Amino acid sequence: MSEVLSAVESDSGTQPRASSNIRHLCRMEIAGGGQIVIDGNYAYVGHQHRPQGTSILDIADPRKPRILSTLTPNHPWSHSHKVRCVGDIMVVNSEFEHGPGSRREEYPDGGFRIYDIKDRTHPKLVTFVKTHGKGVHRFDMDENYAYISTEMEGFVGNILVIYDIRNPSKPLEVSRWWMERQNVAGGEEPHPKRAEHRLHHAMRCGTEMYAGCWMSGISIIDVSDINRPSTLSRYEYDPPCPEPTHTFLKVPHPIGGKRVVVSTEEERSRRGADAGKPHAPLRTWDVSDPTKPQLLNSYFLAESATPYPTDKVRFGTHQLREKVDEDNLIYVTWFAGGLRILDIGDPANPKERAYFIPKPGDGVAAPLTNDVFKDRRGLLWVTDKERGLDVIEYKN
Repeated sequence: MSEVLSAVESDSGTQPRASSNIRHLCRMEIAGGGQIVIDGNYAYVGHQHRPQGTSILDIADPRKPRILSTLTPNHPWSHSHKVRCVGDIMVVNSEFEHGPGSRREEYPDGGFRIYDIKDRTHPKLVTFVKTHGKGVHRFDMDENYAYISTEMEGFVGNILVIYDIRNPSKPLEVSRWWMERQNVAGGEEPHPKRAEHRLHHAMRCGTEMYAGCWMSGISIIDVSDINRPSTLSRYEYDPPCPEPTHTFLKVPHPIGGKRVVVSTEEERSRRGADAGKPHAPLRTWDVSDPTKPQLLNSYFLAESATPYPTDKVRFGTHQLREKVDEDNLIYVTWFAGGLRILDIGDPANPKERAYFIPKPGDGVAAPLTNDVFKDRRGLLWVTDKERGLDVIEYKN
């Protein structure tokens, strides 16, 4: 593919880079985004760092998005970098963030908040659900339930807690799921990995949930009885991978007669002794038998795919668009590698179709491409962990 440069420039003259089948529509200089979701003409951005919490944007004109409102975290030690919405209900996390004066052992604000967003310019708090400890990280959500990854009393590391949110003012805990050796209050011996042995988050597809389990691989969970989640399978890498598993996403349709899952790992900013090991990849899986997931491919992006020094900046996968359409294209954020668009029509042999590497925020060494969402017009909204929101269009 030939490379083209967008006309958007920063003060330092750094430009975004993209394959010739990408059109750059605009860049918005907003605080770094941990997650972006879109519903109709509105985008919801959970900001990575306090004092910003959650912003709601009017995106009717994709070249001129407008901020309608911004919530701030309810405690000076909290950040609210994850967000979901269904209809006029928005849910945001509340999680401990290290900073000057913060003390995790005294943190009182771990949990999640539910807002009424009928008026996007003035979200109204409906309720706060307190969980425990560091609080809530990423989560999934539908019209009936919130599938929360959180610390809970008596457990080591985040577990899955499912809440019935049909009455948003009175969410009810329905059930819990955890891995072996997390339930220390129940008499289990703590895992040697301690809190690194934990749920990152689980995503529902039909009667199953697909869970990225951080330094402990992946799990598939049976939720056909929502009151009694049960483990269908656990898979741990042998030898262990240097980077933790972030997202484990089921493709909703078969590909080549197979039930397929895609996963990302999250390359850490401080790799330490793992600095010389392979960067975090994208992986594809065959889960035709959900009790025996089979790894199909580990797709590593070449270091030459970014102009930034991969020995000095964060490079590797993080997140992907949490939906796969019938065209079998997936959209994967790769930190300094930008956004990569891959074709998994042959899931054992992914092929890159396009890429977009945004300019870094001013004063930042490299982009930290963090999350992506595709709106109903087919436009891609790409966030950076430090600063910036880019809107692009892919033409295949």
